[in-house]
Amino acid sequence: MKCRIAKQRLLSQAIEHYLNKRTLFHFMSLYNDNEPYPLGEVVLLLSERLESFKRDYKQYPNNESYRTATLQAEKQLKQLIKFHQLATK
Repeated sequence: MKCRIAKQRLLSQAIEHYLNKRTLFHFMSLYNDNEPYPLGEVVLLLSERLESFKRDYKQYPNNESYRTATLQAEKQLKQLIKFHQLATK
């Protein structure tokens, strides 16, 4: 994956972009002024983020922020996977 760090930083924007059922998300990178951020990569990075939230919540179960972040990421991931499956048909 090209521009991984930039894509991790822009993940929340890309999630909102795709949840609003828009076309391919683009951003300005060091390599390209119109760098694509495909839905498949958003799903991959969101699943990694979700695993991180789950680990944090397991370590600190009384922290409500981790629980909320985990639930939100799970919901977003389900929606994006559904969009990704429809897009690849």
